[in-house]
Formats: sequence, structure tokens, C-alpha cells
Amino acid sequence: MQLVIEESSQVTPPVAEPEPSAEPSLTLIRLEGIHKVYSTGDVDAPALRGVSLTVDQGEFIAIMGASGSGKSTLMNIIGCLDRPTRGTYILDGRDMSQLSKEERADIRNSKIGFVFQGFNLLPRTSALENVELPLLYAGVETAERRRRAVEALAAVGLAGRERSYPNQLSGGQQQRIAIARALVNRPSLILADEPTGNLDSRTSVEIMSVFQRLNRELGITLIIVTHEPDIAEFAERVIVFKDGEIDRDESVVSRRAAAAELRLMSATMNYQKSPSALLLPDKKFVDLPMILRIAFRALARNKARSALTMLGIVIGVAAVIAMVSIGQGAQASVQAQIASVGTNLLFVGAGSQNVGGVRSGTGATSLNTLTVDDIEAIRREIPSVAAASPAVNTRAQLVFGARNWNSSVQGVSEQFLQIRKWAIQSGEFFTEADVRTAARVAVIGQTVADNLFPGAAPVGQTIRVRNMPFRVIGVLTRRGQDPQGRDQDDLVFAPYTTVQKKMLAITHVQFAYVSAISPETTYTAQQQITDLLRQRHRLSQNEESDFTVRNLADVAEAAVETNRIMTWLLGSIAGVSLLVGGIGIMNIMLVSVTERTREIGVRMAVGARSSAVRTQFLIESIVLSLIGGLIGILLGVAISILIPRMLGWQTLVSFAAILGAVGFSAGVGIFFGYYPARKAAGLDPIEALRYE
Repeated sequence: MQLVIEESSQVTPPVAEPEPSAEPSLTLIRLEGIHKVYSTGDVDAPALRGVSLTVDQGEFIAIMGASGSGKSTLMNIIGCLDRPTRGTYILDGRDMSQLSKEERADIRNSKIGFVFQGFNLLPRTSALENVELPLLYAGVETAERRRRAVEALAAVGLAGRERSYPNQLSGGQQQRIAIARALVNRPSLILADEPTGNLDSRTSVEIMSVFQRLNRELGITLIIVTHEPDIAEFAERVIVFKDGEIDRDESVVSRRAAAAELRLMSATMNYQKSPSALLLPDKKFVDLPMILRIAFRALARNKARSALTMLGIVIGVAAVIAMVSIGQGAQASVQAQIASVGTNLLFVGAGSQNVGGVRSGTGATSLNTLTVDDIEAIRREIPSVAAASPAVNTRAQLVFGARNWNSSVQGVSEQFLQIRKWAIQSGEFFTEADVRTAARVAVIGQTVADNLFPGAAPVGQTIRVRNMPFRVIGVLTRRGQDPQGRDQDDLVFAPYTTVQKKMLAITHVQFAYVSAISPETTYTAQQQITDLLRQRHRLSQNEESDFTVRNLADVAEAAVETNRIMTWLLGSIAGVSLLVGGIGIMNIMLVSVTERTREIGVRMAVGARSSAVRTQFLIESIVLSLIGGLIGILLGVAISILIPRMLGWQTLVSFAAILGAVGFSAGVGIFFGYYPARKAAGLDPIEALRYE
């Protein structure tokens, strides 16, 4: 069946009404004893009082009455926007009175089209997308949805205006879009509430011409609410309400024919009403691209507000990534320092002290509980020990020419480099013969070399240590700081026998470096060293050890655990800003729900389920959070790159932190967006449509 709409610039006098259809009538609507009472506190206000009414398929009815007479309330009940307080409402053979909110939404989407007095078009949304709205919630595929919307717009004379926005169109054109939206799902019933109330007389006749042709050509049942008797004359039947009751129900004696009053421009479309055309797919609101487009459009309406809302998420994500990168950088730095000392290293110290339950060796020169023979026994008798070096330590003033430097002087054996896994940059290390003869030779660190020999080669030079000449035979590679923050390169190494005899005048050793055969055997070696030294020192079971054995693995684990805790602490502090950002999103989404209350009502009126509205607002919240999260990631990575350059701190950007930030951003959007989305889904469509 073809629907042809014509318009012209001349209005002709009314002519006789079209001939009624000879087809047998079938009941579409049956109302029996419909009552509607609104309660405000203790006051009950009846809007409908026992209304009974029958509407056949294909009828064109006008409902009239004074304001407050109940006509709009009846329209809302027929349109499944509201339910009666009591009474029976049958639509197309199905009782509507007890349907759930979601079931009534499905009925509105598939069987009913709405045309409102104020048009109720979505702003900043094209005519095509406004008309597509019912099909979107019906789950119609994009291509089919677009085709039907284009045809519906052509049917109401708006071909070529698909991309126009409501504010670019006249009132009559906006009402035509509303009619096309009501028509696009091919409903069996169209309800129009004051469809010409905001239009001039010529445009009103044009709109009524469209209604008459929809009724005559497609057999669509039409019910309009109007205050204007001349508009009611376009209908076949007029029902007049008074005080919530039907006062008159009569046929129009002299029906106006809009086509005879107004010759319209031709616009033809193939709009066939067949059973297959009325079937809608069994799915609801699954077009993700359309949902995202609506979300981006909603956020773009208030760009500044959206940007400020995202700022909390941006700062939170950036802070988390930056703080975690600082913490993990510090942790990596500590691990590198520990690795530079040696992961299988043990320290054996002379003497012990107990402070607050913590025992540790003093290493004082006055304690003689540790001897060279003890260290040799450790190296010789314990199978889990690879090497051991006696060690003594003192500080001395170093002099070369006009330069001097105060540094630590350590006496060690020739096995020191093997134990500490330290390399020589230039020259060589001293030998066993140098240790045996207490030779005055020295190997210096990079810090000492930089201060005593700037721009010169240290090897072969002679420095004075406490006024004793020492020949520099080697320079060690740079190590940096140890886990305690001490500069490992500010050292001078000499044979321990030289430091013992010529600088300290002692025969015992202060401590020893011991290397286990592997990192896994350090605890075994620690216990074996303890047992051996207690045996050698003839200590009873009840006596405290006069020495201390420290495992660097314990120090490493403590340092790593401390840094891990600090990393979590920094990340948690930064995470507070994410929480604040999430609260900001919830507040803004609540404001958005309030601002868009009428839009929500329109969506529900055209068949959007509560779940669809909830999904829409939830996705908007998630989109807001994810955009903020992505910007925050870029900012956080940038900060992590700039920190080493500006402050010299090591940072390590963690991909786990980035993925966590993205996930947390989405989680924030879901968590803080759910309440506003739930509030939007819980709105009553009638109250939403009335919201100003």
C-alpha cells in the first residue's frame, strides 16, 4: 500500500468526510470501570471515575474536555504509561492492567506510537536519529533501522531533512518528525496529545491531513486529545470528558477532510502494513555503536563540565602510575644495589650486642674475639663456603700532591674481589704475596680516584695514608651506593696485614667477608659458621655468641619488603584521588539525570525498558571514566619519564599498574555510575515527561 501526502499553499473549504470503511470492525481497546486516584498525603484526588470505553481497529477518535477533566490521564493509561487504580484495560486481546514495567515498555515499543504537544524531540540529535529511537530499543539492525526511518520521514514530507537538527526546523516540521517516530515501528495505535497545540492553523491542517491519511491508508487506529473543536472535526468520533467521566460519546456529523482543505506536495513511499512488517526481532537494545554514539553526544553537550569531571580520574590515575613507578624504581634500585654487593654474601663480625632484643656485632677494634685463624677455618672446614676474607677497617686522610681526601681504608685478602664480584677497571688487585709481606699497595674506588687524580691516571702513583706511602696498583669499577646508602666507591683497599700491623697495630680482625657457594646455601652456611665459631671459641650452650653472622639475604628481603610496603602506601594515597574522582562522576551523572529527565521520559515512552535506560547511563559513566583513565595513563607515564630527568630518581613504569589503572577506571565508572543509572531507570515515564 502506498501512502501519498500532498501539500499546497491554498486552503480550500471543508468538503464531505471520506466514506467509512465497509470492513467489519474488530475491537482493539476495551476499558471497563477504569478508576484513577492520585494521592497526596491524606488527600485523594480522583482523575477518572469508572470510565468504560470501546475502540475498534481503524477508528479515528478525538478526546475533548476542560483541563483536569481526565482526558490526558486516560491517554496515559491507554498508552501504558500509567496503570489504573482499578478497572480492566484490554489492548488487542491482552489485559494491560497487571503488566510489569518492562512488559508495558515492550507494548509501547511494538504496538503504540506517541505524538506529544511539545514534540519531545531529543536536542542535538538529527531527525533521522530521533525517528530511529523506537527501532533502537526494539533491537532492529542498523541498516534496517536506517531504511525504515528514512521511509517514515519521507512519508510525512521530510525527505531530504534527515540530517537536520530540531532547532533547524519549524514547529510543523518538528511535529512531523514526532509523527514519523510514532509511525516507524508500524504500530496498531497512535496516541497524540494536543498535536496541534503549538502550531498555526495552516500547519495544524497539514498535521491532521497526515493523521487522516495514516488512518485511511494504513488502517492505524488514532486517538488524539485536543481542546480545539475544529481539530476534533477531523476525527470520526468525539468523546467529551467532564470531571473524570465520559460526558458525551458521538460520531462527527460533518467531518472535515484535510485533503480537501489543503493540497500537499507529493511524497510517495512503499509503507506496506503486512504481518511480517509488524514483527520485531526478539532482542532489545544491543546496538553498541549507537549506545556509544549517544553517550559521546551526551558528554559533548557540556564539554567543560565533562572535562572537569574527568579531571579527578585523570589526576588519580596519573598519581597512581607515577607513585607506583617511583616505588618500583626504588625497589629495583635497591635490588640492583644488593645484587652488586652479592646475593650469596655473609658478614661475620667480632663481638655482639643486644639492643631491644636485636643482637648485632660491634666490629670495634678493642674486641679480639675474631682471628685470622677463625676465618681460615671457615674457608677450609665448611663445605657450603666458597671463599672468605678477613677484614679490618679504619678512616684515614689521603694525600696526593696538593690534594687530600678523607676516606675509609679497608684491609682485605686477595679473595675479596671474588667474594664481592667486583671488577678492576684499570691496573690489578694485590696478590697473596702482598698480603703475606704486608705490602704498602692500594686499590682505590672511583670516588677516591676522582678527588685525588682528576683527569689523571691513578695507577702507578704514590699516595700518603697517615703519612705512609702507598703505591696505587689498581682502580675498581664504579659500584654506587650500597643498600644503606653508603658510597661503595669512596674506599681504599689494602692487604689486611698491612692495615693490621702498620695502621691499627692489632693482630685480630674486626669482621670477615664470606661467600657461600650459591644464594640457596647462605642460610646453611650461616648456621655452619655459627656452630664452628662457637666450637672454636669454646662457648657453652647457655653463653651468648661473641660474634655475629649476618646474612645479606635477610637484609635484601627486609629492604625489598620495605620498598614494597612504601610502593603500596604511595599507590594507596594516590588512589584516594581516584575515589574522589569517582564521587565527582556520580555527582555529575546525578545532575545529568535531573537535566535529562524529559529525555528519559521520551525514551521510555517510545519503548525503552528500564534496563535500557540503566545501561545507557551506565555506559556514559564508564566512557567518562575510561577517557579520564586513558588521559591519566599518558600523564602518569610522562611524569614517570620526567622525574628521573628532573630529580634524578629512578622510576620503573609498570604495565601491571597501567592495566590496573584502566581496570580501576572502568570499575569506578561502574560503581559510581550505577546509582545514577538506577535512578534514571526508576523514573516514572509520566512524571519524566511532565518535568520542566
